[in-house]
Amino acid sequence: MKKFYSFFLLMAVAGYANSQCTIDNTNTQFFSPTPDNVPCAKVGTPYDETLQLYIPTEEVVTISGFSITVYIDSVVLNSITGLPNGLSYVSNPAGPTFLPGTNGCGRTTGTTNDPVGNYPIAFNGLIYINATVPGFGTIDTNLTIQQYIQQKYGKTFSIDVVANGAQCTATGIGNVSTHLNAEVKVMPNPSKGVFTLSIQAASRLNGTVSILDVTGRTVYAEAIDLIGGYNQQLNLSNQPKGIYTLLIKSAEGVITKSISIE
Repeated sequence: MKKFYSFFLLMAVAGYANSQCTIDNTNTQFFSPTPDNVPCAKVGTPYDETLQLYIPTEEVVTISGFSITVYIDSVVLNSITGLPNGLSYVSNPAGPTFLPGTNGCGRTTGTTNDPVGNYPIAFNGLIYINATVPGFGTIDTNLTIQQYIQQKYGKTFSIDVVANGAQCTATGIGNVSTHLNAEVKVMPNPSKGVFTLSIQAASRLNGTVSILDVTGRTVYAEAIDLIGGYNQQLNLSNQPKGIYTLLIKSAEGVITKSISIE
């Protein structure tokens, strides 16, 4: 019986090893390919694509409207959500913690039969950073990975599912518009857990509002269909302290904002 169990354990480990990607140690991009160049998945056709990862030691990011050079302490990737059904992701190394100056990769494989459409993908986790800010001294803080991707590329990741034989145009998910993004406000932020979501939509906004914790778990979700002003209380007082991602999805694109419970 022990030999029988050992055989299946060995087969499981071998299968996991075979599913891993090969790290490209010459890669110097945070993500390669970028959101504009993620290959489509064709309905009913095996998908096998590798995303290369590099964690820089320092980066310029925007915090409270200011561009600041920060030093990266670590990146913690807890989960990836939003993949079309039938597709799965395995990272190498397994993580969840990645250190600055190191390379990694993730391999997405499988076959999907989901409907044709665009599927936003969320990289759920935090980038821990420190910086010296004139007038404030040394600060230690973090960004969500989604925030960083949005800042760096101007859009977040997605996979287009297309019909077998159809042409693929990988575009990523951008903001609905710069104007609309500016008109989405969450106040107060940070708070003790109760926020007010305010939206001023000049045109129809039909989609969903959801809030995800750092593991990618959805802790709040509702459908929206509105034109003009919208105010909604978001009560997360039963959730633990930490950083959360507000995600608004619509046919036009995606908006993400970071909110904090203190």
